[in-house]
Amino acid sequence: MDRRLFLSSLGAGALLTLVGCKPKAPYELVPISGVVKYKGQPLDERFHIEFTPKDGSRPSMARINADGSFEAVHTASQKGVKPGQNEVVVYWNEDPTVTPVPDEFKEMMEKYGFTGNAKLTVEITKKDNKFEVNYE
Repeated sequence: MDRRLFLSSLGAGALLTLVGCKPKAPYELVPISGVVKYKGQPLDERFHIEFTPKDGSRPSMARINADGSFEAVHTASQKGVKPGQNEVVVYWNEDPTVTPVPDEFKEMMEKYGFTGNAKLTVEITKKDNKFEVNYE
């Protein structure tokens, strides 16, 4: 077999394998979108949130838009959150050494951020589509 033909065939086979391998959750997901607020005001694109199922399953994440809106994604090809109890953690999207968390959000990050000690737990049900996350 011609070496170029062999290498082309090998490359095409690898590409087909990768295209066909989209990871899929082994459980049902509920599409979730909505708004994230802190003390009644929408957060902005400097933040994102993560929904982590209490059973230890893979978390879903959501980037927050300038108006506080979000849409949760589970994988690159799947949207939604696993139903049941989920802990919701807020993250600062910026490099804190370059852009520190503003004073008005420090309390929220200390409580509900990745290293925070307060936990916001929500119940995701199959009927949830629009969702509001409120940090106080």
